[in-house]
Amino acid sequence: MEMTSKAMASGLLVLMLLMNIGFVLPVRADCWSETSDVCTKTHNCRSNCQGRGQADGKCKWEFPDLVPFCYCLRPNCNP
Repeated sequence: MEMTSKAMASGLLVLMLLMNIGFVLPVRADCWSETSDVCTKTHNCRSNCQGRGQADGKCKWEFPDLVPFCYCLRPNCNP
């Protein structure tokens, strides 16, 4: 019983460390710029980004953000 709880605690610790260091690599993070706009619908985000002269926009909900934010694709950048 004690060994199982130690193994679970160790596994949880490793998982938290991997999430903290960004184990999941973003897709060309340098091409996407974060805005301060909270994203409710992707098409609204896309039109806002294009109105600002950006190529595209998407909603991105990622840890540790509690709400999704709008990310704009910089012009002349291929993700």
